[in-house]
Amino acid sequence: MRELSSRVNTDQKSDNERIEELQRENRQLRAQLVDVQARMSRLLANIQGLSDSVSKTLNDTGSQGNKGFEEIEDSSLQLSTYNSKQIYEGPGFPGPSMQLEPFDTSSLKFDPPLAHHPGPGQSEDAFLSSELINVTGTSPLYTQIPNIWSFEYQTGIEPYLTAMAASQESSMALRKDLPISNSPFSDHIKLLQHLLKSKLAANGFNPDSQPSMQSIYQPVLMVLSMFNSMTRPDVMAWYAKTRFFHIIELTAWQLYPSRATFQKLHQRYRPTDMQMKHPHPRVIDWIPFPSIRDRLIELHAANPLIDQIFCDAVSGYVVEAVMSELISDAPQITVYVRVTDLIAAMSLSSGAGNNDTPASLPAPDITTLFSSPSHARAAFKQLNMDKGASYYKIDPAFYAKYPELYDQSNDLTANGVPLKPRSQKVLTYPKPLDDSMVETYRSFIDFSMDATSTISSTTAP
Repeated sequence: MRELSSRVNTDQKSDNERIEELQRENRQLRAQLVDVQARMSRLLANIQGLSDSVSKTLNDTGSQGNKGFEEIEDSSLQLSTYNSKQIYEGPGFPGPSMQLEPFDTSSLKFDPPLAHHPGPGQSEDAFLSSELINVTGTSPLYTQIPNIWSFEYQTGIEPYLTAMAASQESSMALRKDLPISNSPFSDHIKLLQHLLKSKLAANGFNPDSQPSMQSIYQPVLMVLSMFNSMTRPDVMAWYAKTRFFHIIELTAWQLYPSRATFQKLHQRYRPTDMQMKHPHPRVIDWIPFPSIRDRLIELHAANPLIDQIFCDAVSGYVVEAVMSELISDAPQITVYVRVTDLIAAMSLSSGAGNNDTPASLPAPDITTLFSSPSHARAAFKQLNMDKGASYYKIDPAFYAKYPELYDQSNDLTANGVPLKPRSQKVLTYPKPLDDSMVETYRSFIDFSMDATSTISSTTAP
């Protein structure tokens, strides 16, 4: 009792003062952590640069001792690190010895911890208030810091819910109709679905009176085509050539969930328990691989780069093939080809009236396959790239960039080696919404829906 009484008498700070002091110390600790992260990033960049230098040295040496691979290398056929042992099982390439300079570990030194100096008449114990001590007698910082850089802690489900709640509050304060999220792509999708559903309701559409829901697909197609044409014109060629109608069926089900709309969903697009249970950016629903969707929700729901991850995933859709069936005099090895690479090659025709003479496979070489629209078109058809998501797998390079999304329990990852051109394109994502775009969307939906209703109800004279 005397000790407690002594602590009360010596510590005369109010709760507000204690809170301000703790907040100030937290800001300083956070600044130190950010500085450590920056130093670690620089270290990682140095290691990556060293790794690239070693890889280049080995590749240069290997090209001199293995001339049999020169033709494939000149045609930009790069062996995947996942399956290189399937192609070459000989001894490793001899490389020159390298003298590595010792690394300066001073860049990793932490700043000394913030020291607290008790005021006059204060003991060290008096500073350790109940806000800093948990029930086990240790600081809660010890349990938080080990997980502070994990995806779940930084960009997982809980951070997403927190961020969206804050965005909702700020939108209400600013009198905005829709909150802005970390995914501009998802903001566009959500707005378009809201405007279309509101317009359909205003025009008297009643889903209960239409069990088949067949009339909903045409308006959805019209709105999605407008969206991609305005915000992602490069993607329209992708949709037109792949005949990727799954997003239309998915959007119709999201607008009006029913047995009829659910049965039209492709098996790969049917929602998982994770999707149904946890709010998440809607762009994640557009990926046809359930395991990747679940991991994105769990690890990247609040990631401000979620739209880029989505575009990297779509750009990484591939189809497996036998190389000898695509390239003349090529070995009978398994390769995989990106859908976007063949679509880009098919779009190389010069002039609107230029009709390429149909070509047959195999192509003379890899360069011709990715530079001749007719050969690219023949490969596109042969690989069934226009028959939907069932034929698609994911490029292993996607998992090299996002290893946390890899799931070894499924067969979604392509096997073999990549067959690709010298340069590859990545699909784009829309810019953030602005007032002008919102008004354009609203005007387009109003005009097109009113015109459709008027024309369909008008009888010919």
